[in-house]
Amino acid sequence: MARKRTTKQTGQRQYKMTVAGQLFKHLGLQMYSGAVPAISELISNAYDAMAKNVWITLPTGRPIQQTDEIIVKDDGHGMSFEECNSHYLSVGRNRRSGESEWTKAYNGLKPRKVQGRKGIGKLAGFGIAERIDIRTLKDKQVAHFALDFIALTKSPNFADEQGYEPETLSGDGTRTGGKPGTTVGLTQLKISRAIDEEEFKRGLARRLLILDKNFTVHLNEKVISRQEIPFQFRVPNKPGTWETTDLGNGQQIQWWAGFCKETIPDEEQRGFVVYVRGKLAQTPWFFDLSGGVWGQHGMQYLTGEVKADFLDESVDLIATDRGTIRWEDPTAVPLRDWGRKKIRELLESWTDKRREAKAKSPKIVQYLELAEKLPEKERKIFQAVVDRICAIPQLDKDKEGKDIADELVEFAYNALTNRSFLDAIRRLNTASTDDVAQFSEVLSEWDIIEAVNTAHLVKGRVEIIRKFAQMIKDKVPEKPNMQDYVRDHPWLIDPKWTMLVHEQSLDGLIRDKFKIQPSGKGEGARRLDFFCLGDLYQTAHVVEVKRPGDLVGRKEFDQLRDYVLFLRRKLQEESTDPAHKRALVKGLLIADRVRQGDEGHGKAGQDAGVFDIRTWGNLLTTTEAMHKEFLDVVKMRAPSDDPRMKGLSADDAATDLPSTSDRKRKASKKVTRKKKAMMKK
Repeated sequence: MARKRTTKQTGQRQYKMTVAGQLFKHLGLQMYSGAVPAISELISNAYDAMAKNVWITLPTGRPIQQTDEIIVKDDGHGMSFEECNSHYLSVGRNRRSGESEWTKAYNGLKPRKVQGRKGIGKLAGFGIAERIDIRTLKDKQVAHFALDFIALTKSPNFADEQGYEPETLSGDGTRTGGKPGTTVGLTQLKISRAIDEEEFKRGLARRLLILDKNFTVHLNEKVISRQEIPFQFRVPNKPGTWETTDLGNGQQIQWWAGFCKETIPDEEQRGFVVYVRGKLAQTPWFFDLSGGVWGQHGMQYLTGEVKADFLDESVDLIATDRGTIRWEDPTAVPLRDWGRKKIRELLESWTDKRREAKAKSPKIVQYLELAEKLPEKERKIFQAVVDRICAIPQLDKDKEGKDIADELVEFAYNALTNRSFLDAIRRLNTASTDDVAQFSEVLSEWDIIEAVNTAHLVKGRVEIIRKFAQMIKDKVPEKPNMQDYVRDHPWLIDPKWTMLVHEQSLDGLIRDKFKIQPSGKGEGARRLDFFCLGDLYQTAHVVEVKRPGDLVGRKEFDQLRDYVLFLRRKLQEESTDPAHKRALVKGLLIADRVRQGDEGHGKAGQDAGVFDIRTWGNLLTTTEAMHKEFLDVVKMRAPSDDPRMKGLSADDAATDLPSTSDRKRKASKKVTRKKKAMMKK
């Protein structure tokens, strides 16, 4: 055994260790940067002091000034002058060594498991302030002193007899009849960013499991409570419950996990928090698990908590800042391995449950019911596609809040049912001329196919018409020009005009005859004030489109009349080629306002059948109604009891497309109201 040698015995030089003031920068400022971690340490001290309540007062919702103050007050047992010196001001003192792991019963409260261990939590205030004022009351006597960060850190060392002497404040040593407790005031604040009150409350609640009826924390007179965010799936199912698991090394943990319906926006809320003695010991993490592509995606929905008191029983495995655990230590390894395995299991279960939940979406159920009417082969294909779509975790909602899975299933159904066109044609090709039954069956199926596809077309057109009307109402600048819209989409004027095309040759005839130069400059110089639509053999329409709000009158009416009469003569009277003759040549003027006094001139042109005048509002309302009527006619050809037709009726209700009978009832009620009004007059 080596023999101990003292300086006196050997006569050798004596070595001495000192603690530099700079150490306190690491223990305070760097260990507890941020209001939430700093104040949570002060709350933990109050808990160990057997407080029932902690009151926090701090400015929120505005930038913090250096002159502001943060106060943390508790109703614990307080400290005497001797305890302040021997316990509170002893940095690094482990209160558990030589003392009980439990506090003493106090004020009707049962003993608590001590949270403090390292003896540096008292310095947490220096993470956000340069001055800490402590006023504590015990046995009717006040102890009042202050710790100053600047004075504390400028001293070269403290490991000598003199040490650091805190500033004694007014009232220290006086006797009073007040209740026991401790008040910590943080001044000369180092933080400036505005504190969001709700975020601050969530942050504290996330760090402390000890919040209950026997320990209440108040922020600006509002109670901070632990509340779980809404979950789509939770283990165990009941909110607020925990599951107990044996790690296999003689240690037990309690835990719960939850998956949100949508991704958790706050990264600090994702992952598992590990608590030791009711206090955060590991910030949210996934036990160092790096899942696959889907696993990583699923982690954005996952949160949970673990109670693992054994990590702080024999060996101190918790980092100084209480943010991480030394997971490489053999004591912590079983918990880390359990966490990795459990997260994999949870992610697999989550994928299955999400698929089941998506498959129960009303819209997907609707299309699955519609698919029951499909041939067996197509039905199986569609079911497989739905299963695959529902199994993709990344399919949440788009920017407009619509479920992407719903839309993909609808797209898949439409794509699959469109194959029925080809199938029906093939069946007709193979059918014999005397197989009337098969021919009737194919025609019936064709009516349904036509109705379903027409419905999608019409609904899209009606929505475009509505958007176009809103553009006019909002006076959207003509970029792209409204004339171009109408020219390129003739069904905006009349659904029967779908097959009409822009006939530039007719534009050229009018331009040459009337020596018209295109208006505008640059690209606009190529645009005429009119355009011609036709079907190349039966009809021709000369269309003039005026911007909403523009005035029209005799000049515009005469101009359009001249264009129409010229084309009639050219295409009906002078043409000798039957292929170039047109049975109908007519004009259309789209304008909102007619000059006062010119109304009769416009009416004369309409009465003569030369042209029509339509306002933008009338044009779009009429076209929308005509599209709806067209849809009703097509739907009448198919059997109403077919599930696909029932689906169309449900879609009509959801997208505000009233049926013909609905519109007739509304029209009847309107007439009745007018009659009643006239009778009253």
